[in-house]
Amino acid sequence: MIASIELEQPQDTDAIEALLDEAFGADRHKKQSYRYRHMTAAVGELCLVAREGERLVGTVRHWPVTIVGDKGMTPALLLGPIGVLAERRNKRIGDRLMRESLSRALDLGHAIVLLVGDLSYYGRFGFRPAAPRGITMPGEQPQRLQVLELQADALAGVSGDLWPVKSVAARTKVRVRKAPAKKNGGAEAPPLLKGRYGT
Repeated sequence: MIASIELEQPQDTDAIEALLDEAFGADRHKKQSYRYRHMTAAVGELCLVAREGERLVGTVRHWPVTIVGDKGMTPALLLGPIGVLAERRNKRIGDRLMRESLSRALDLGHAIVLLVGDLSYYGRFGFRPAAPRGITMPGEQPQRLQVLELQADALAGVSGDLWPVKSVAARTKVRVRKAPAKKNGGAEAPPLLKGRYGT
């Protein structure tokens, strides 16, 4: 059976939590990235699940964050967690969840996506180390933070620390930078990679 990719529904919460406990352990909430997620709500349009019939077999979420640096604040997304049931991890469900969520993020006008994970896996989706660009997540190992430009040159001049959106909302209203309209002869955002990858 081919899994369908759909928006997460409120009744999916228990199944998602059980899946993530299986994938990452019940102590996953102690991870640094969860501190960012506890402070704000996920982006509903980018919370996706994979289903095989009525069974939930995969999940991915995105969260609003801000890169705070000397040149100001830049809105971004923090991707994760992404998880797939152990028995279904050879079906490219994780790959499909990644690609669909990133495609939707681009359509919604988001420009920058970050995640905490291994470059050996996420590099295939276009993610690159964030540390060389001067982007850090306080409390996280620098080599674990990866970044992806959804829009061309979105990272130009951007550096600083990652902050949860709610922690800076009182000082400024963070807006999503919309994708520029296409013009004749103008540069377009690079397409998402289309190769075949693992889970």
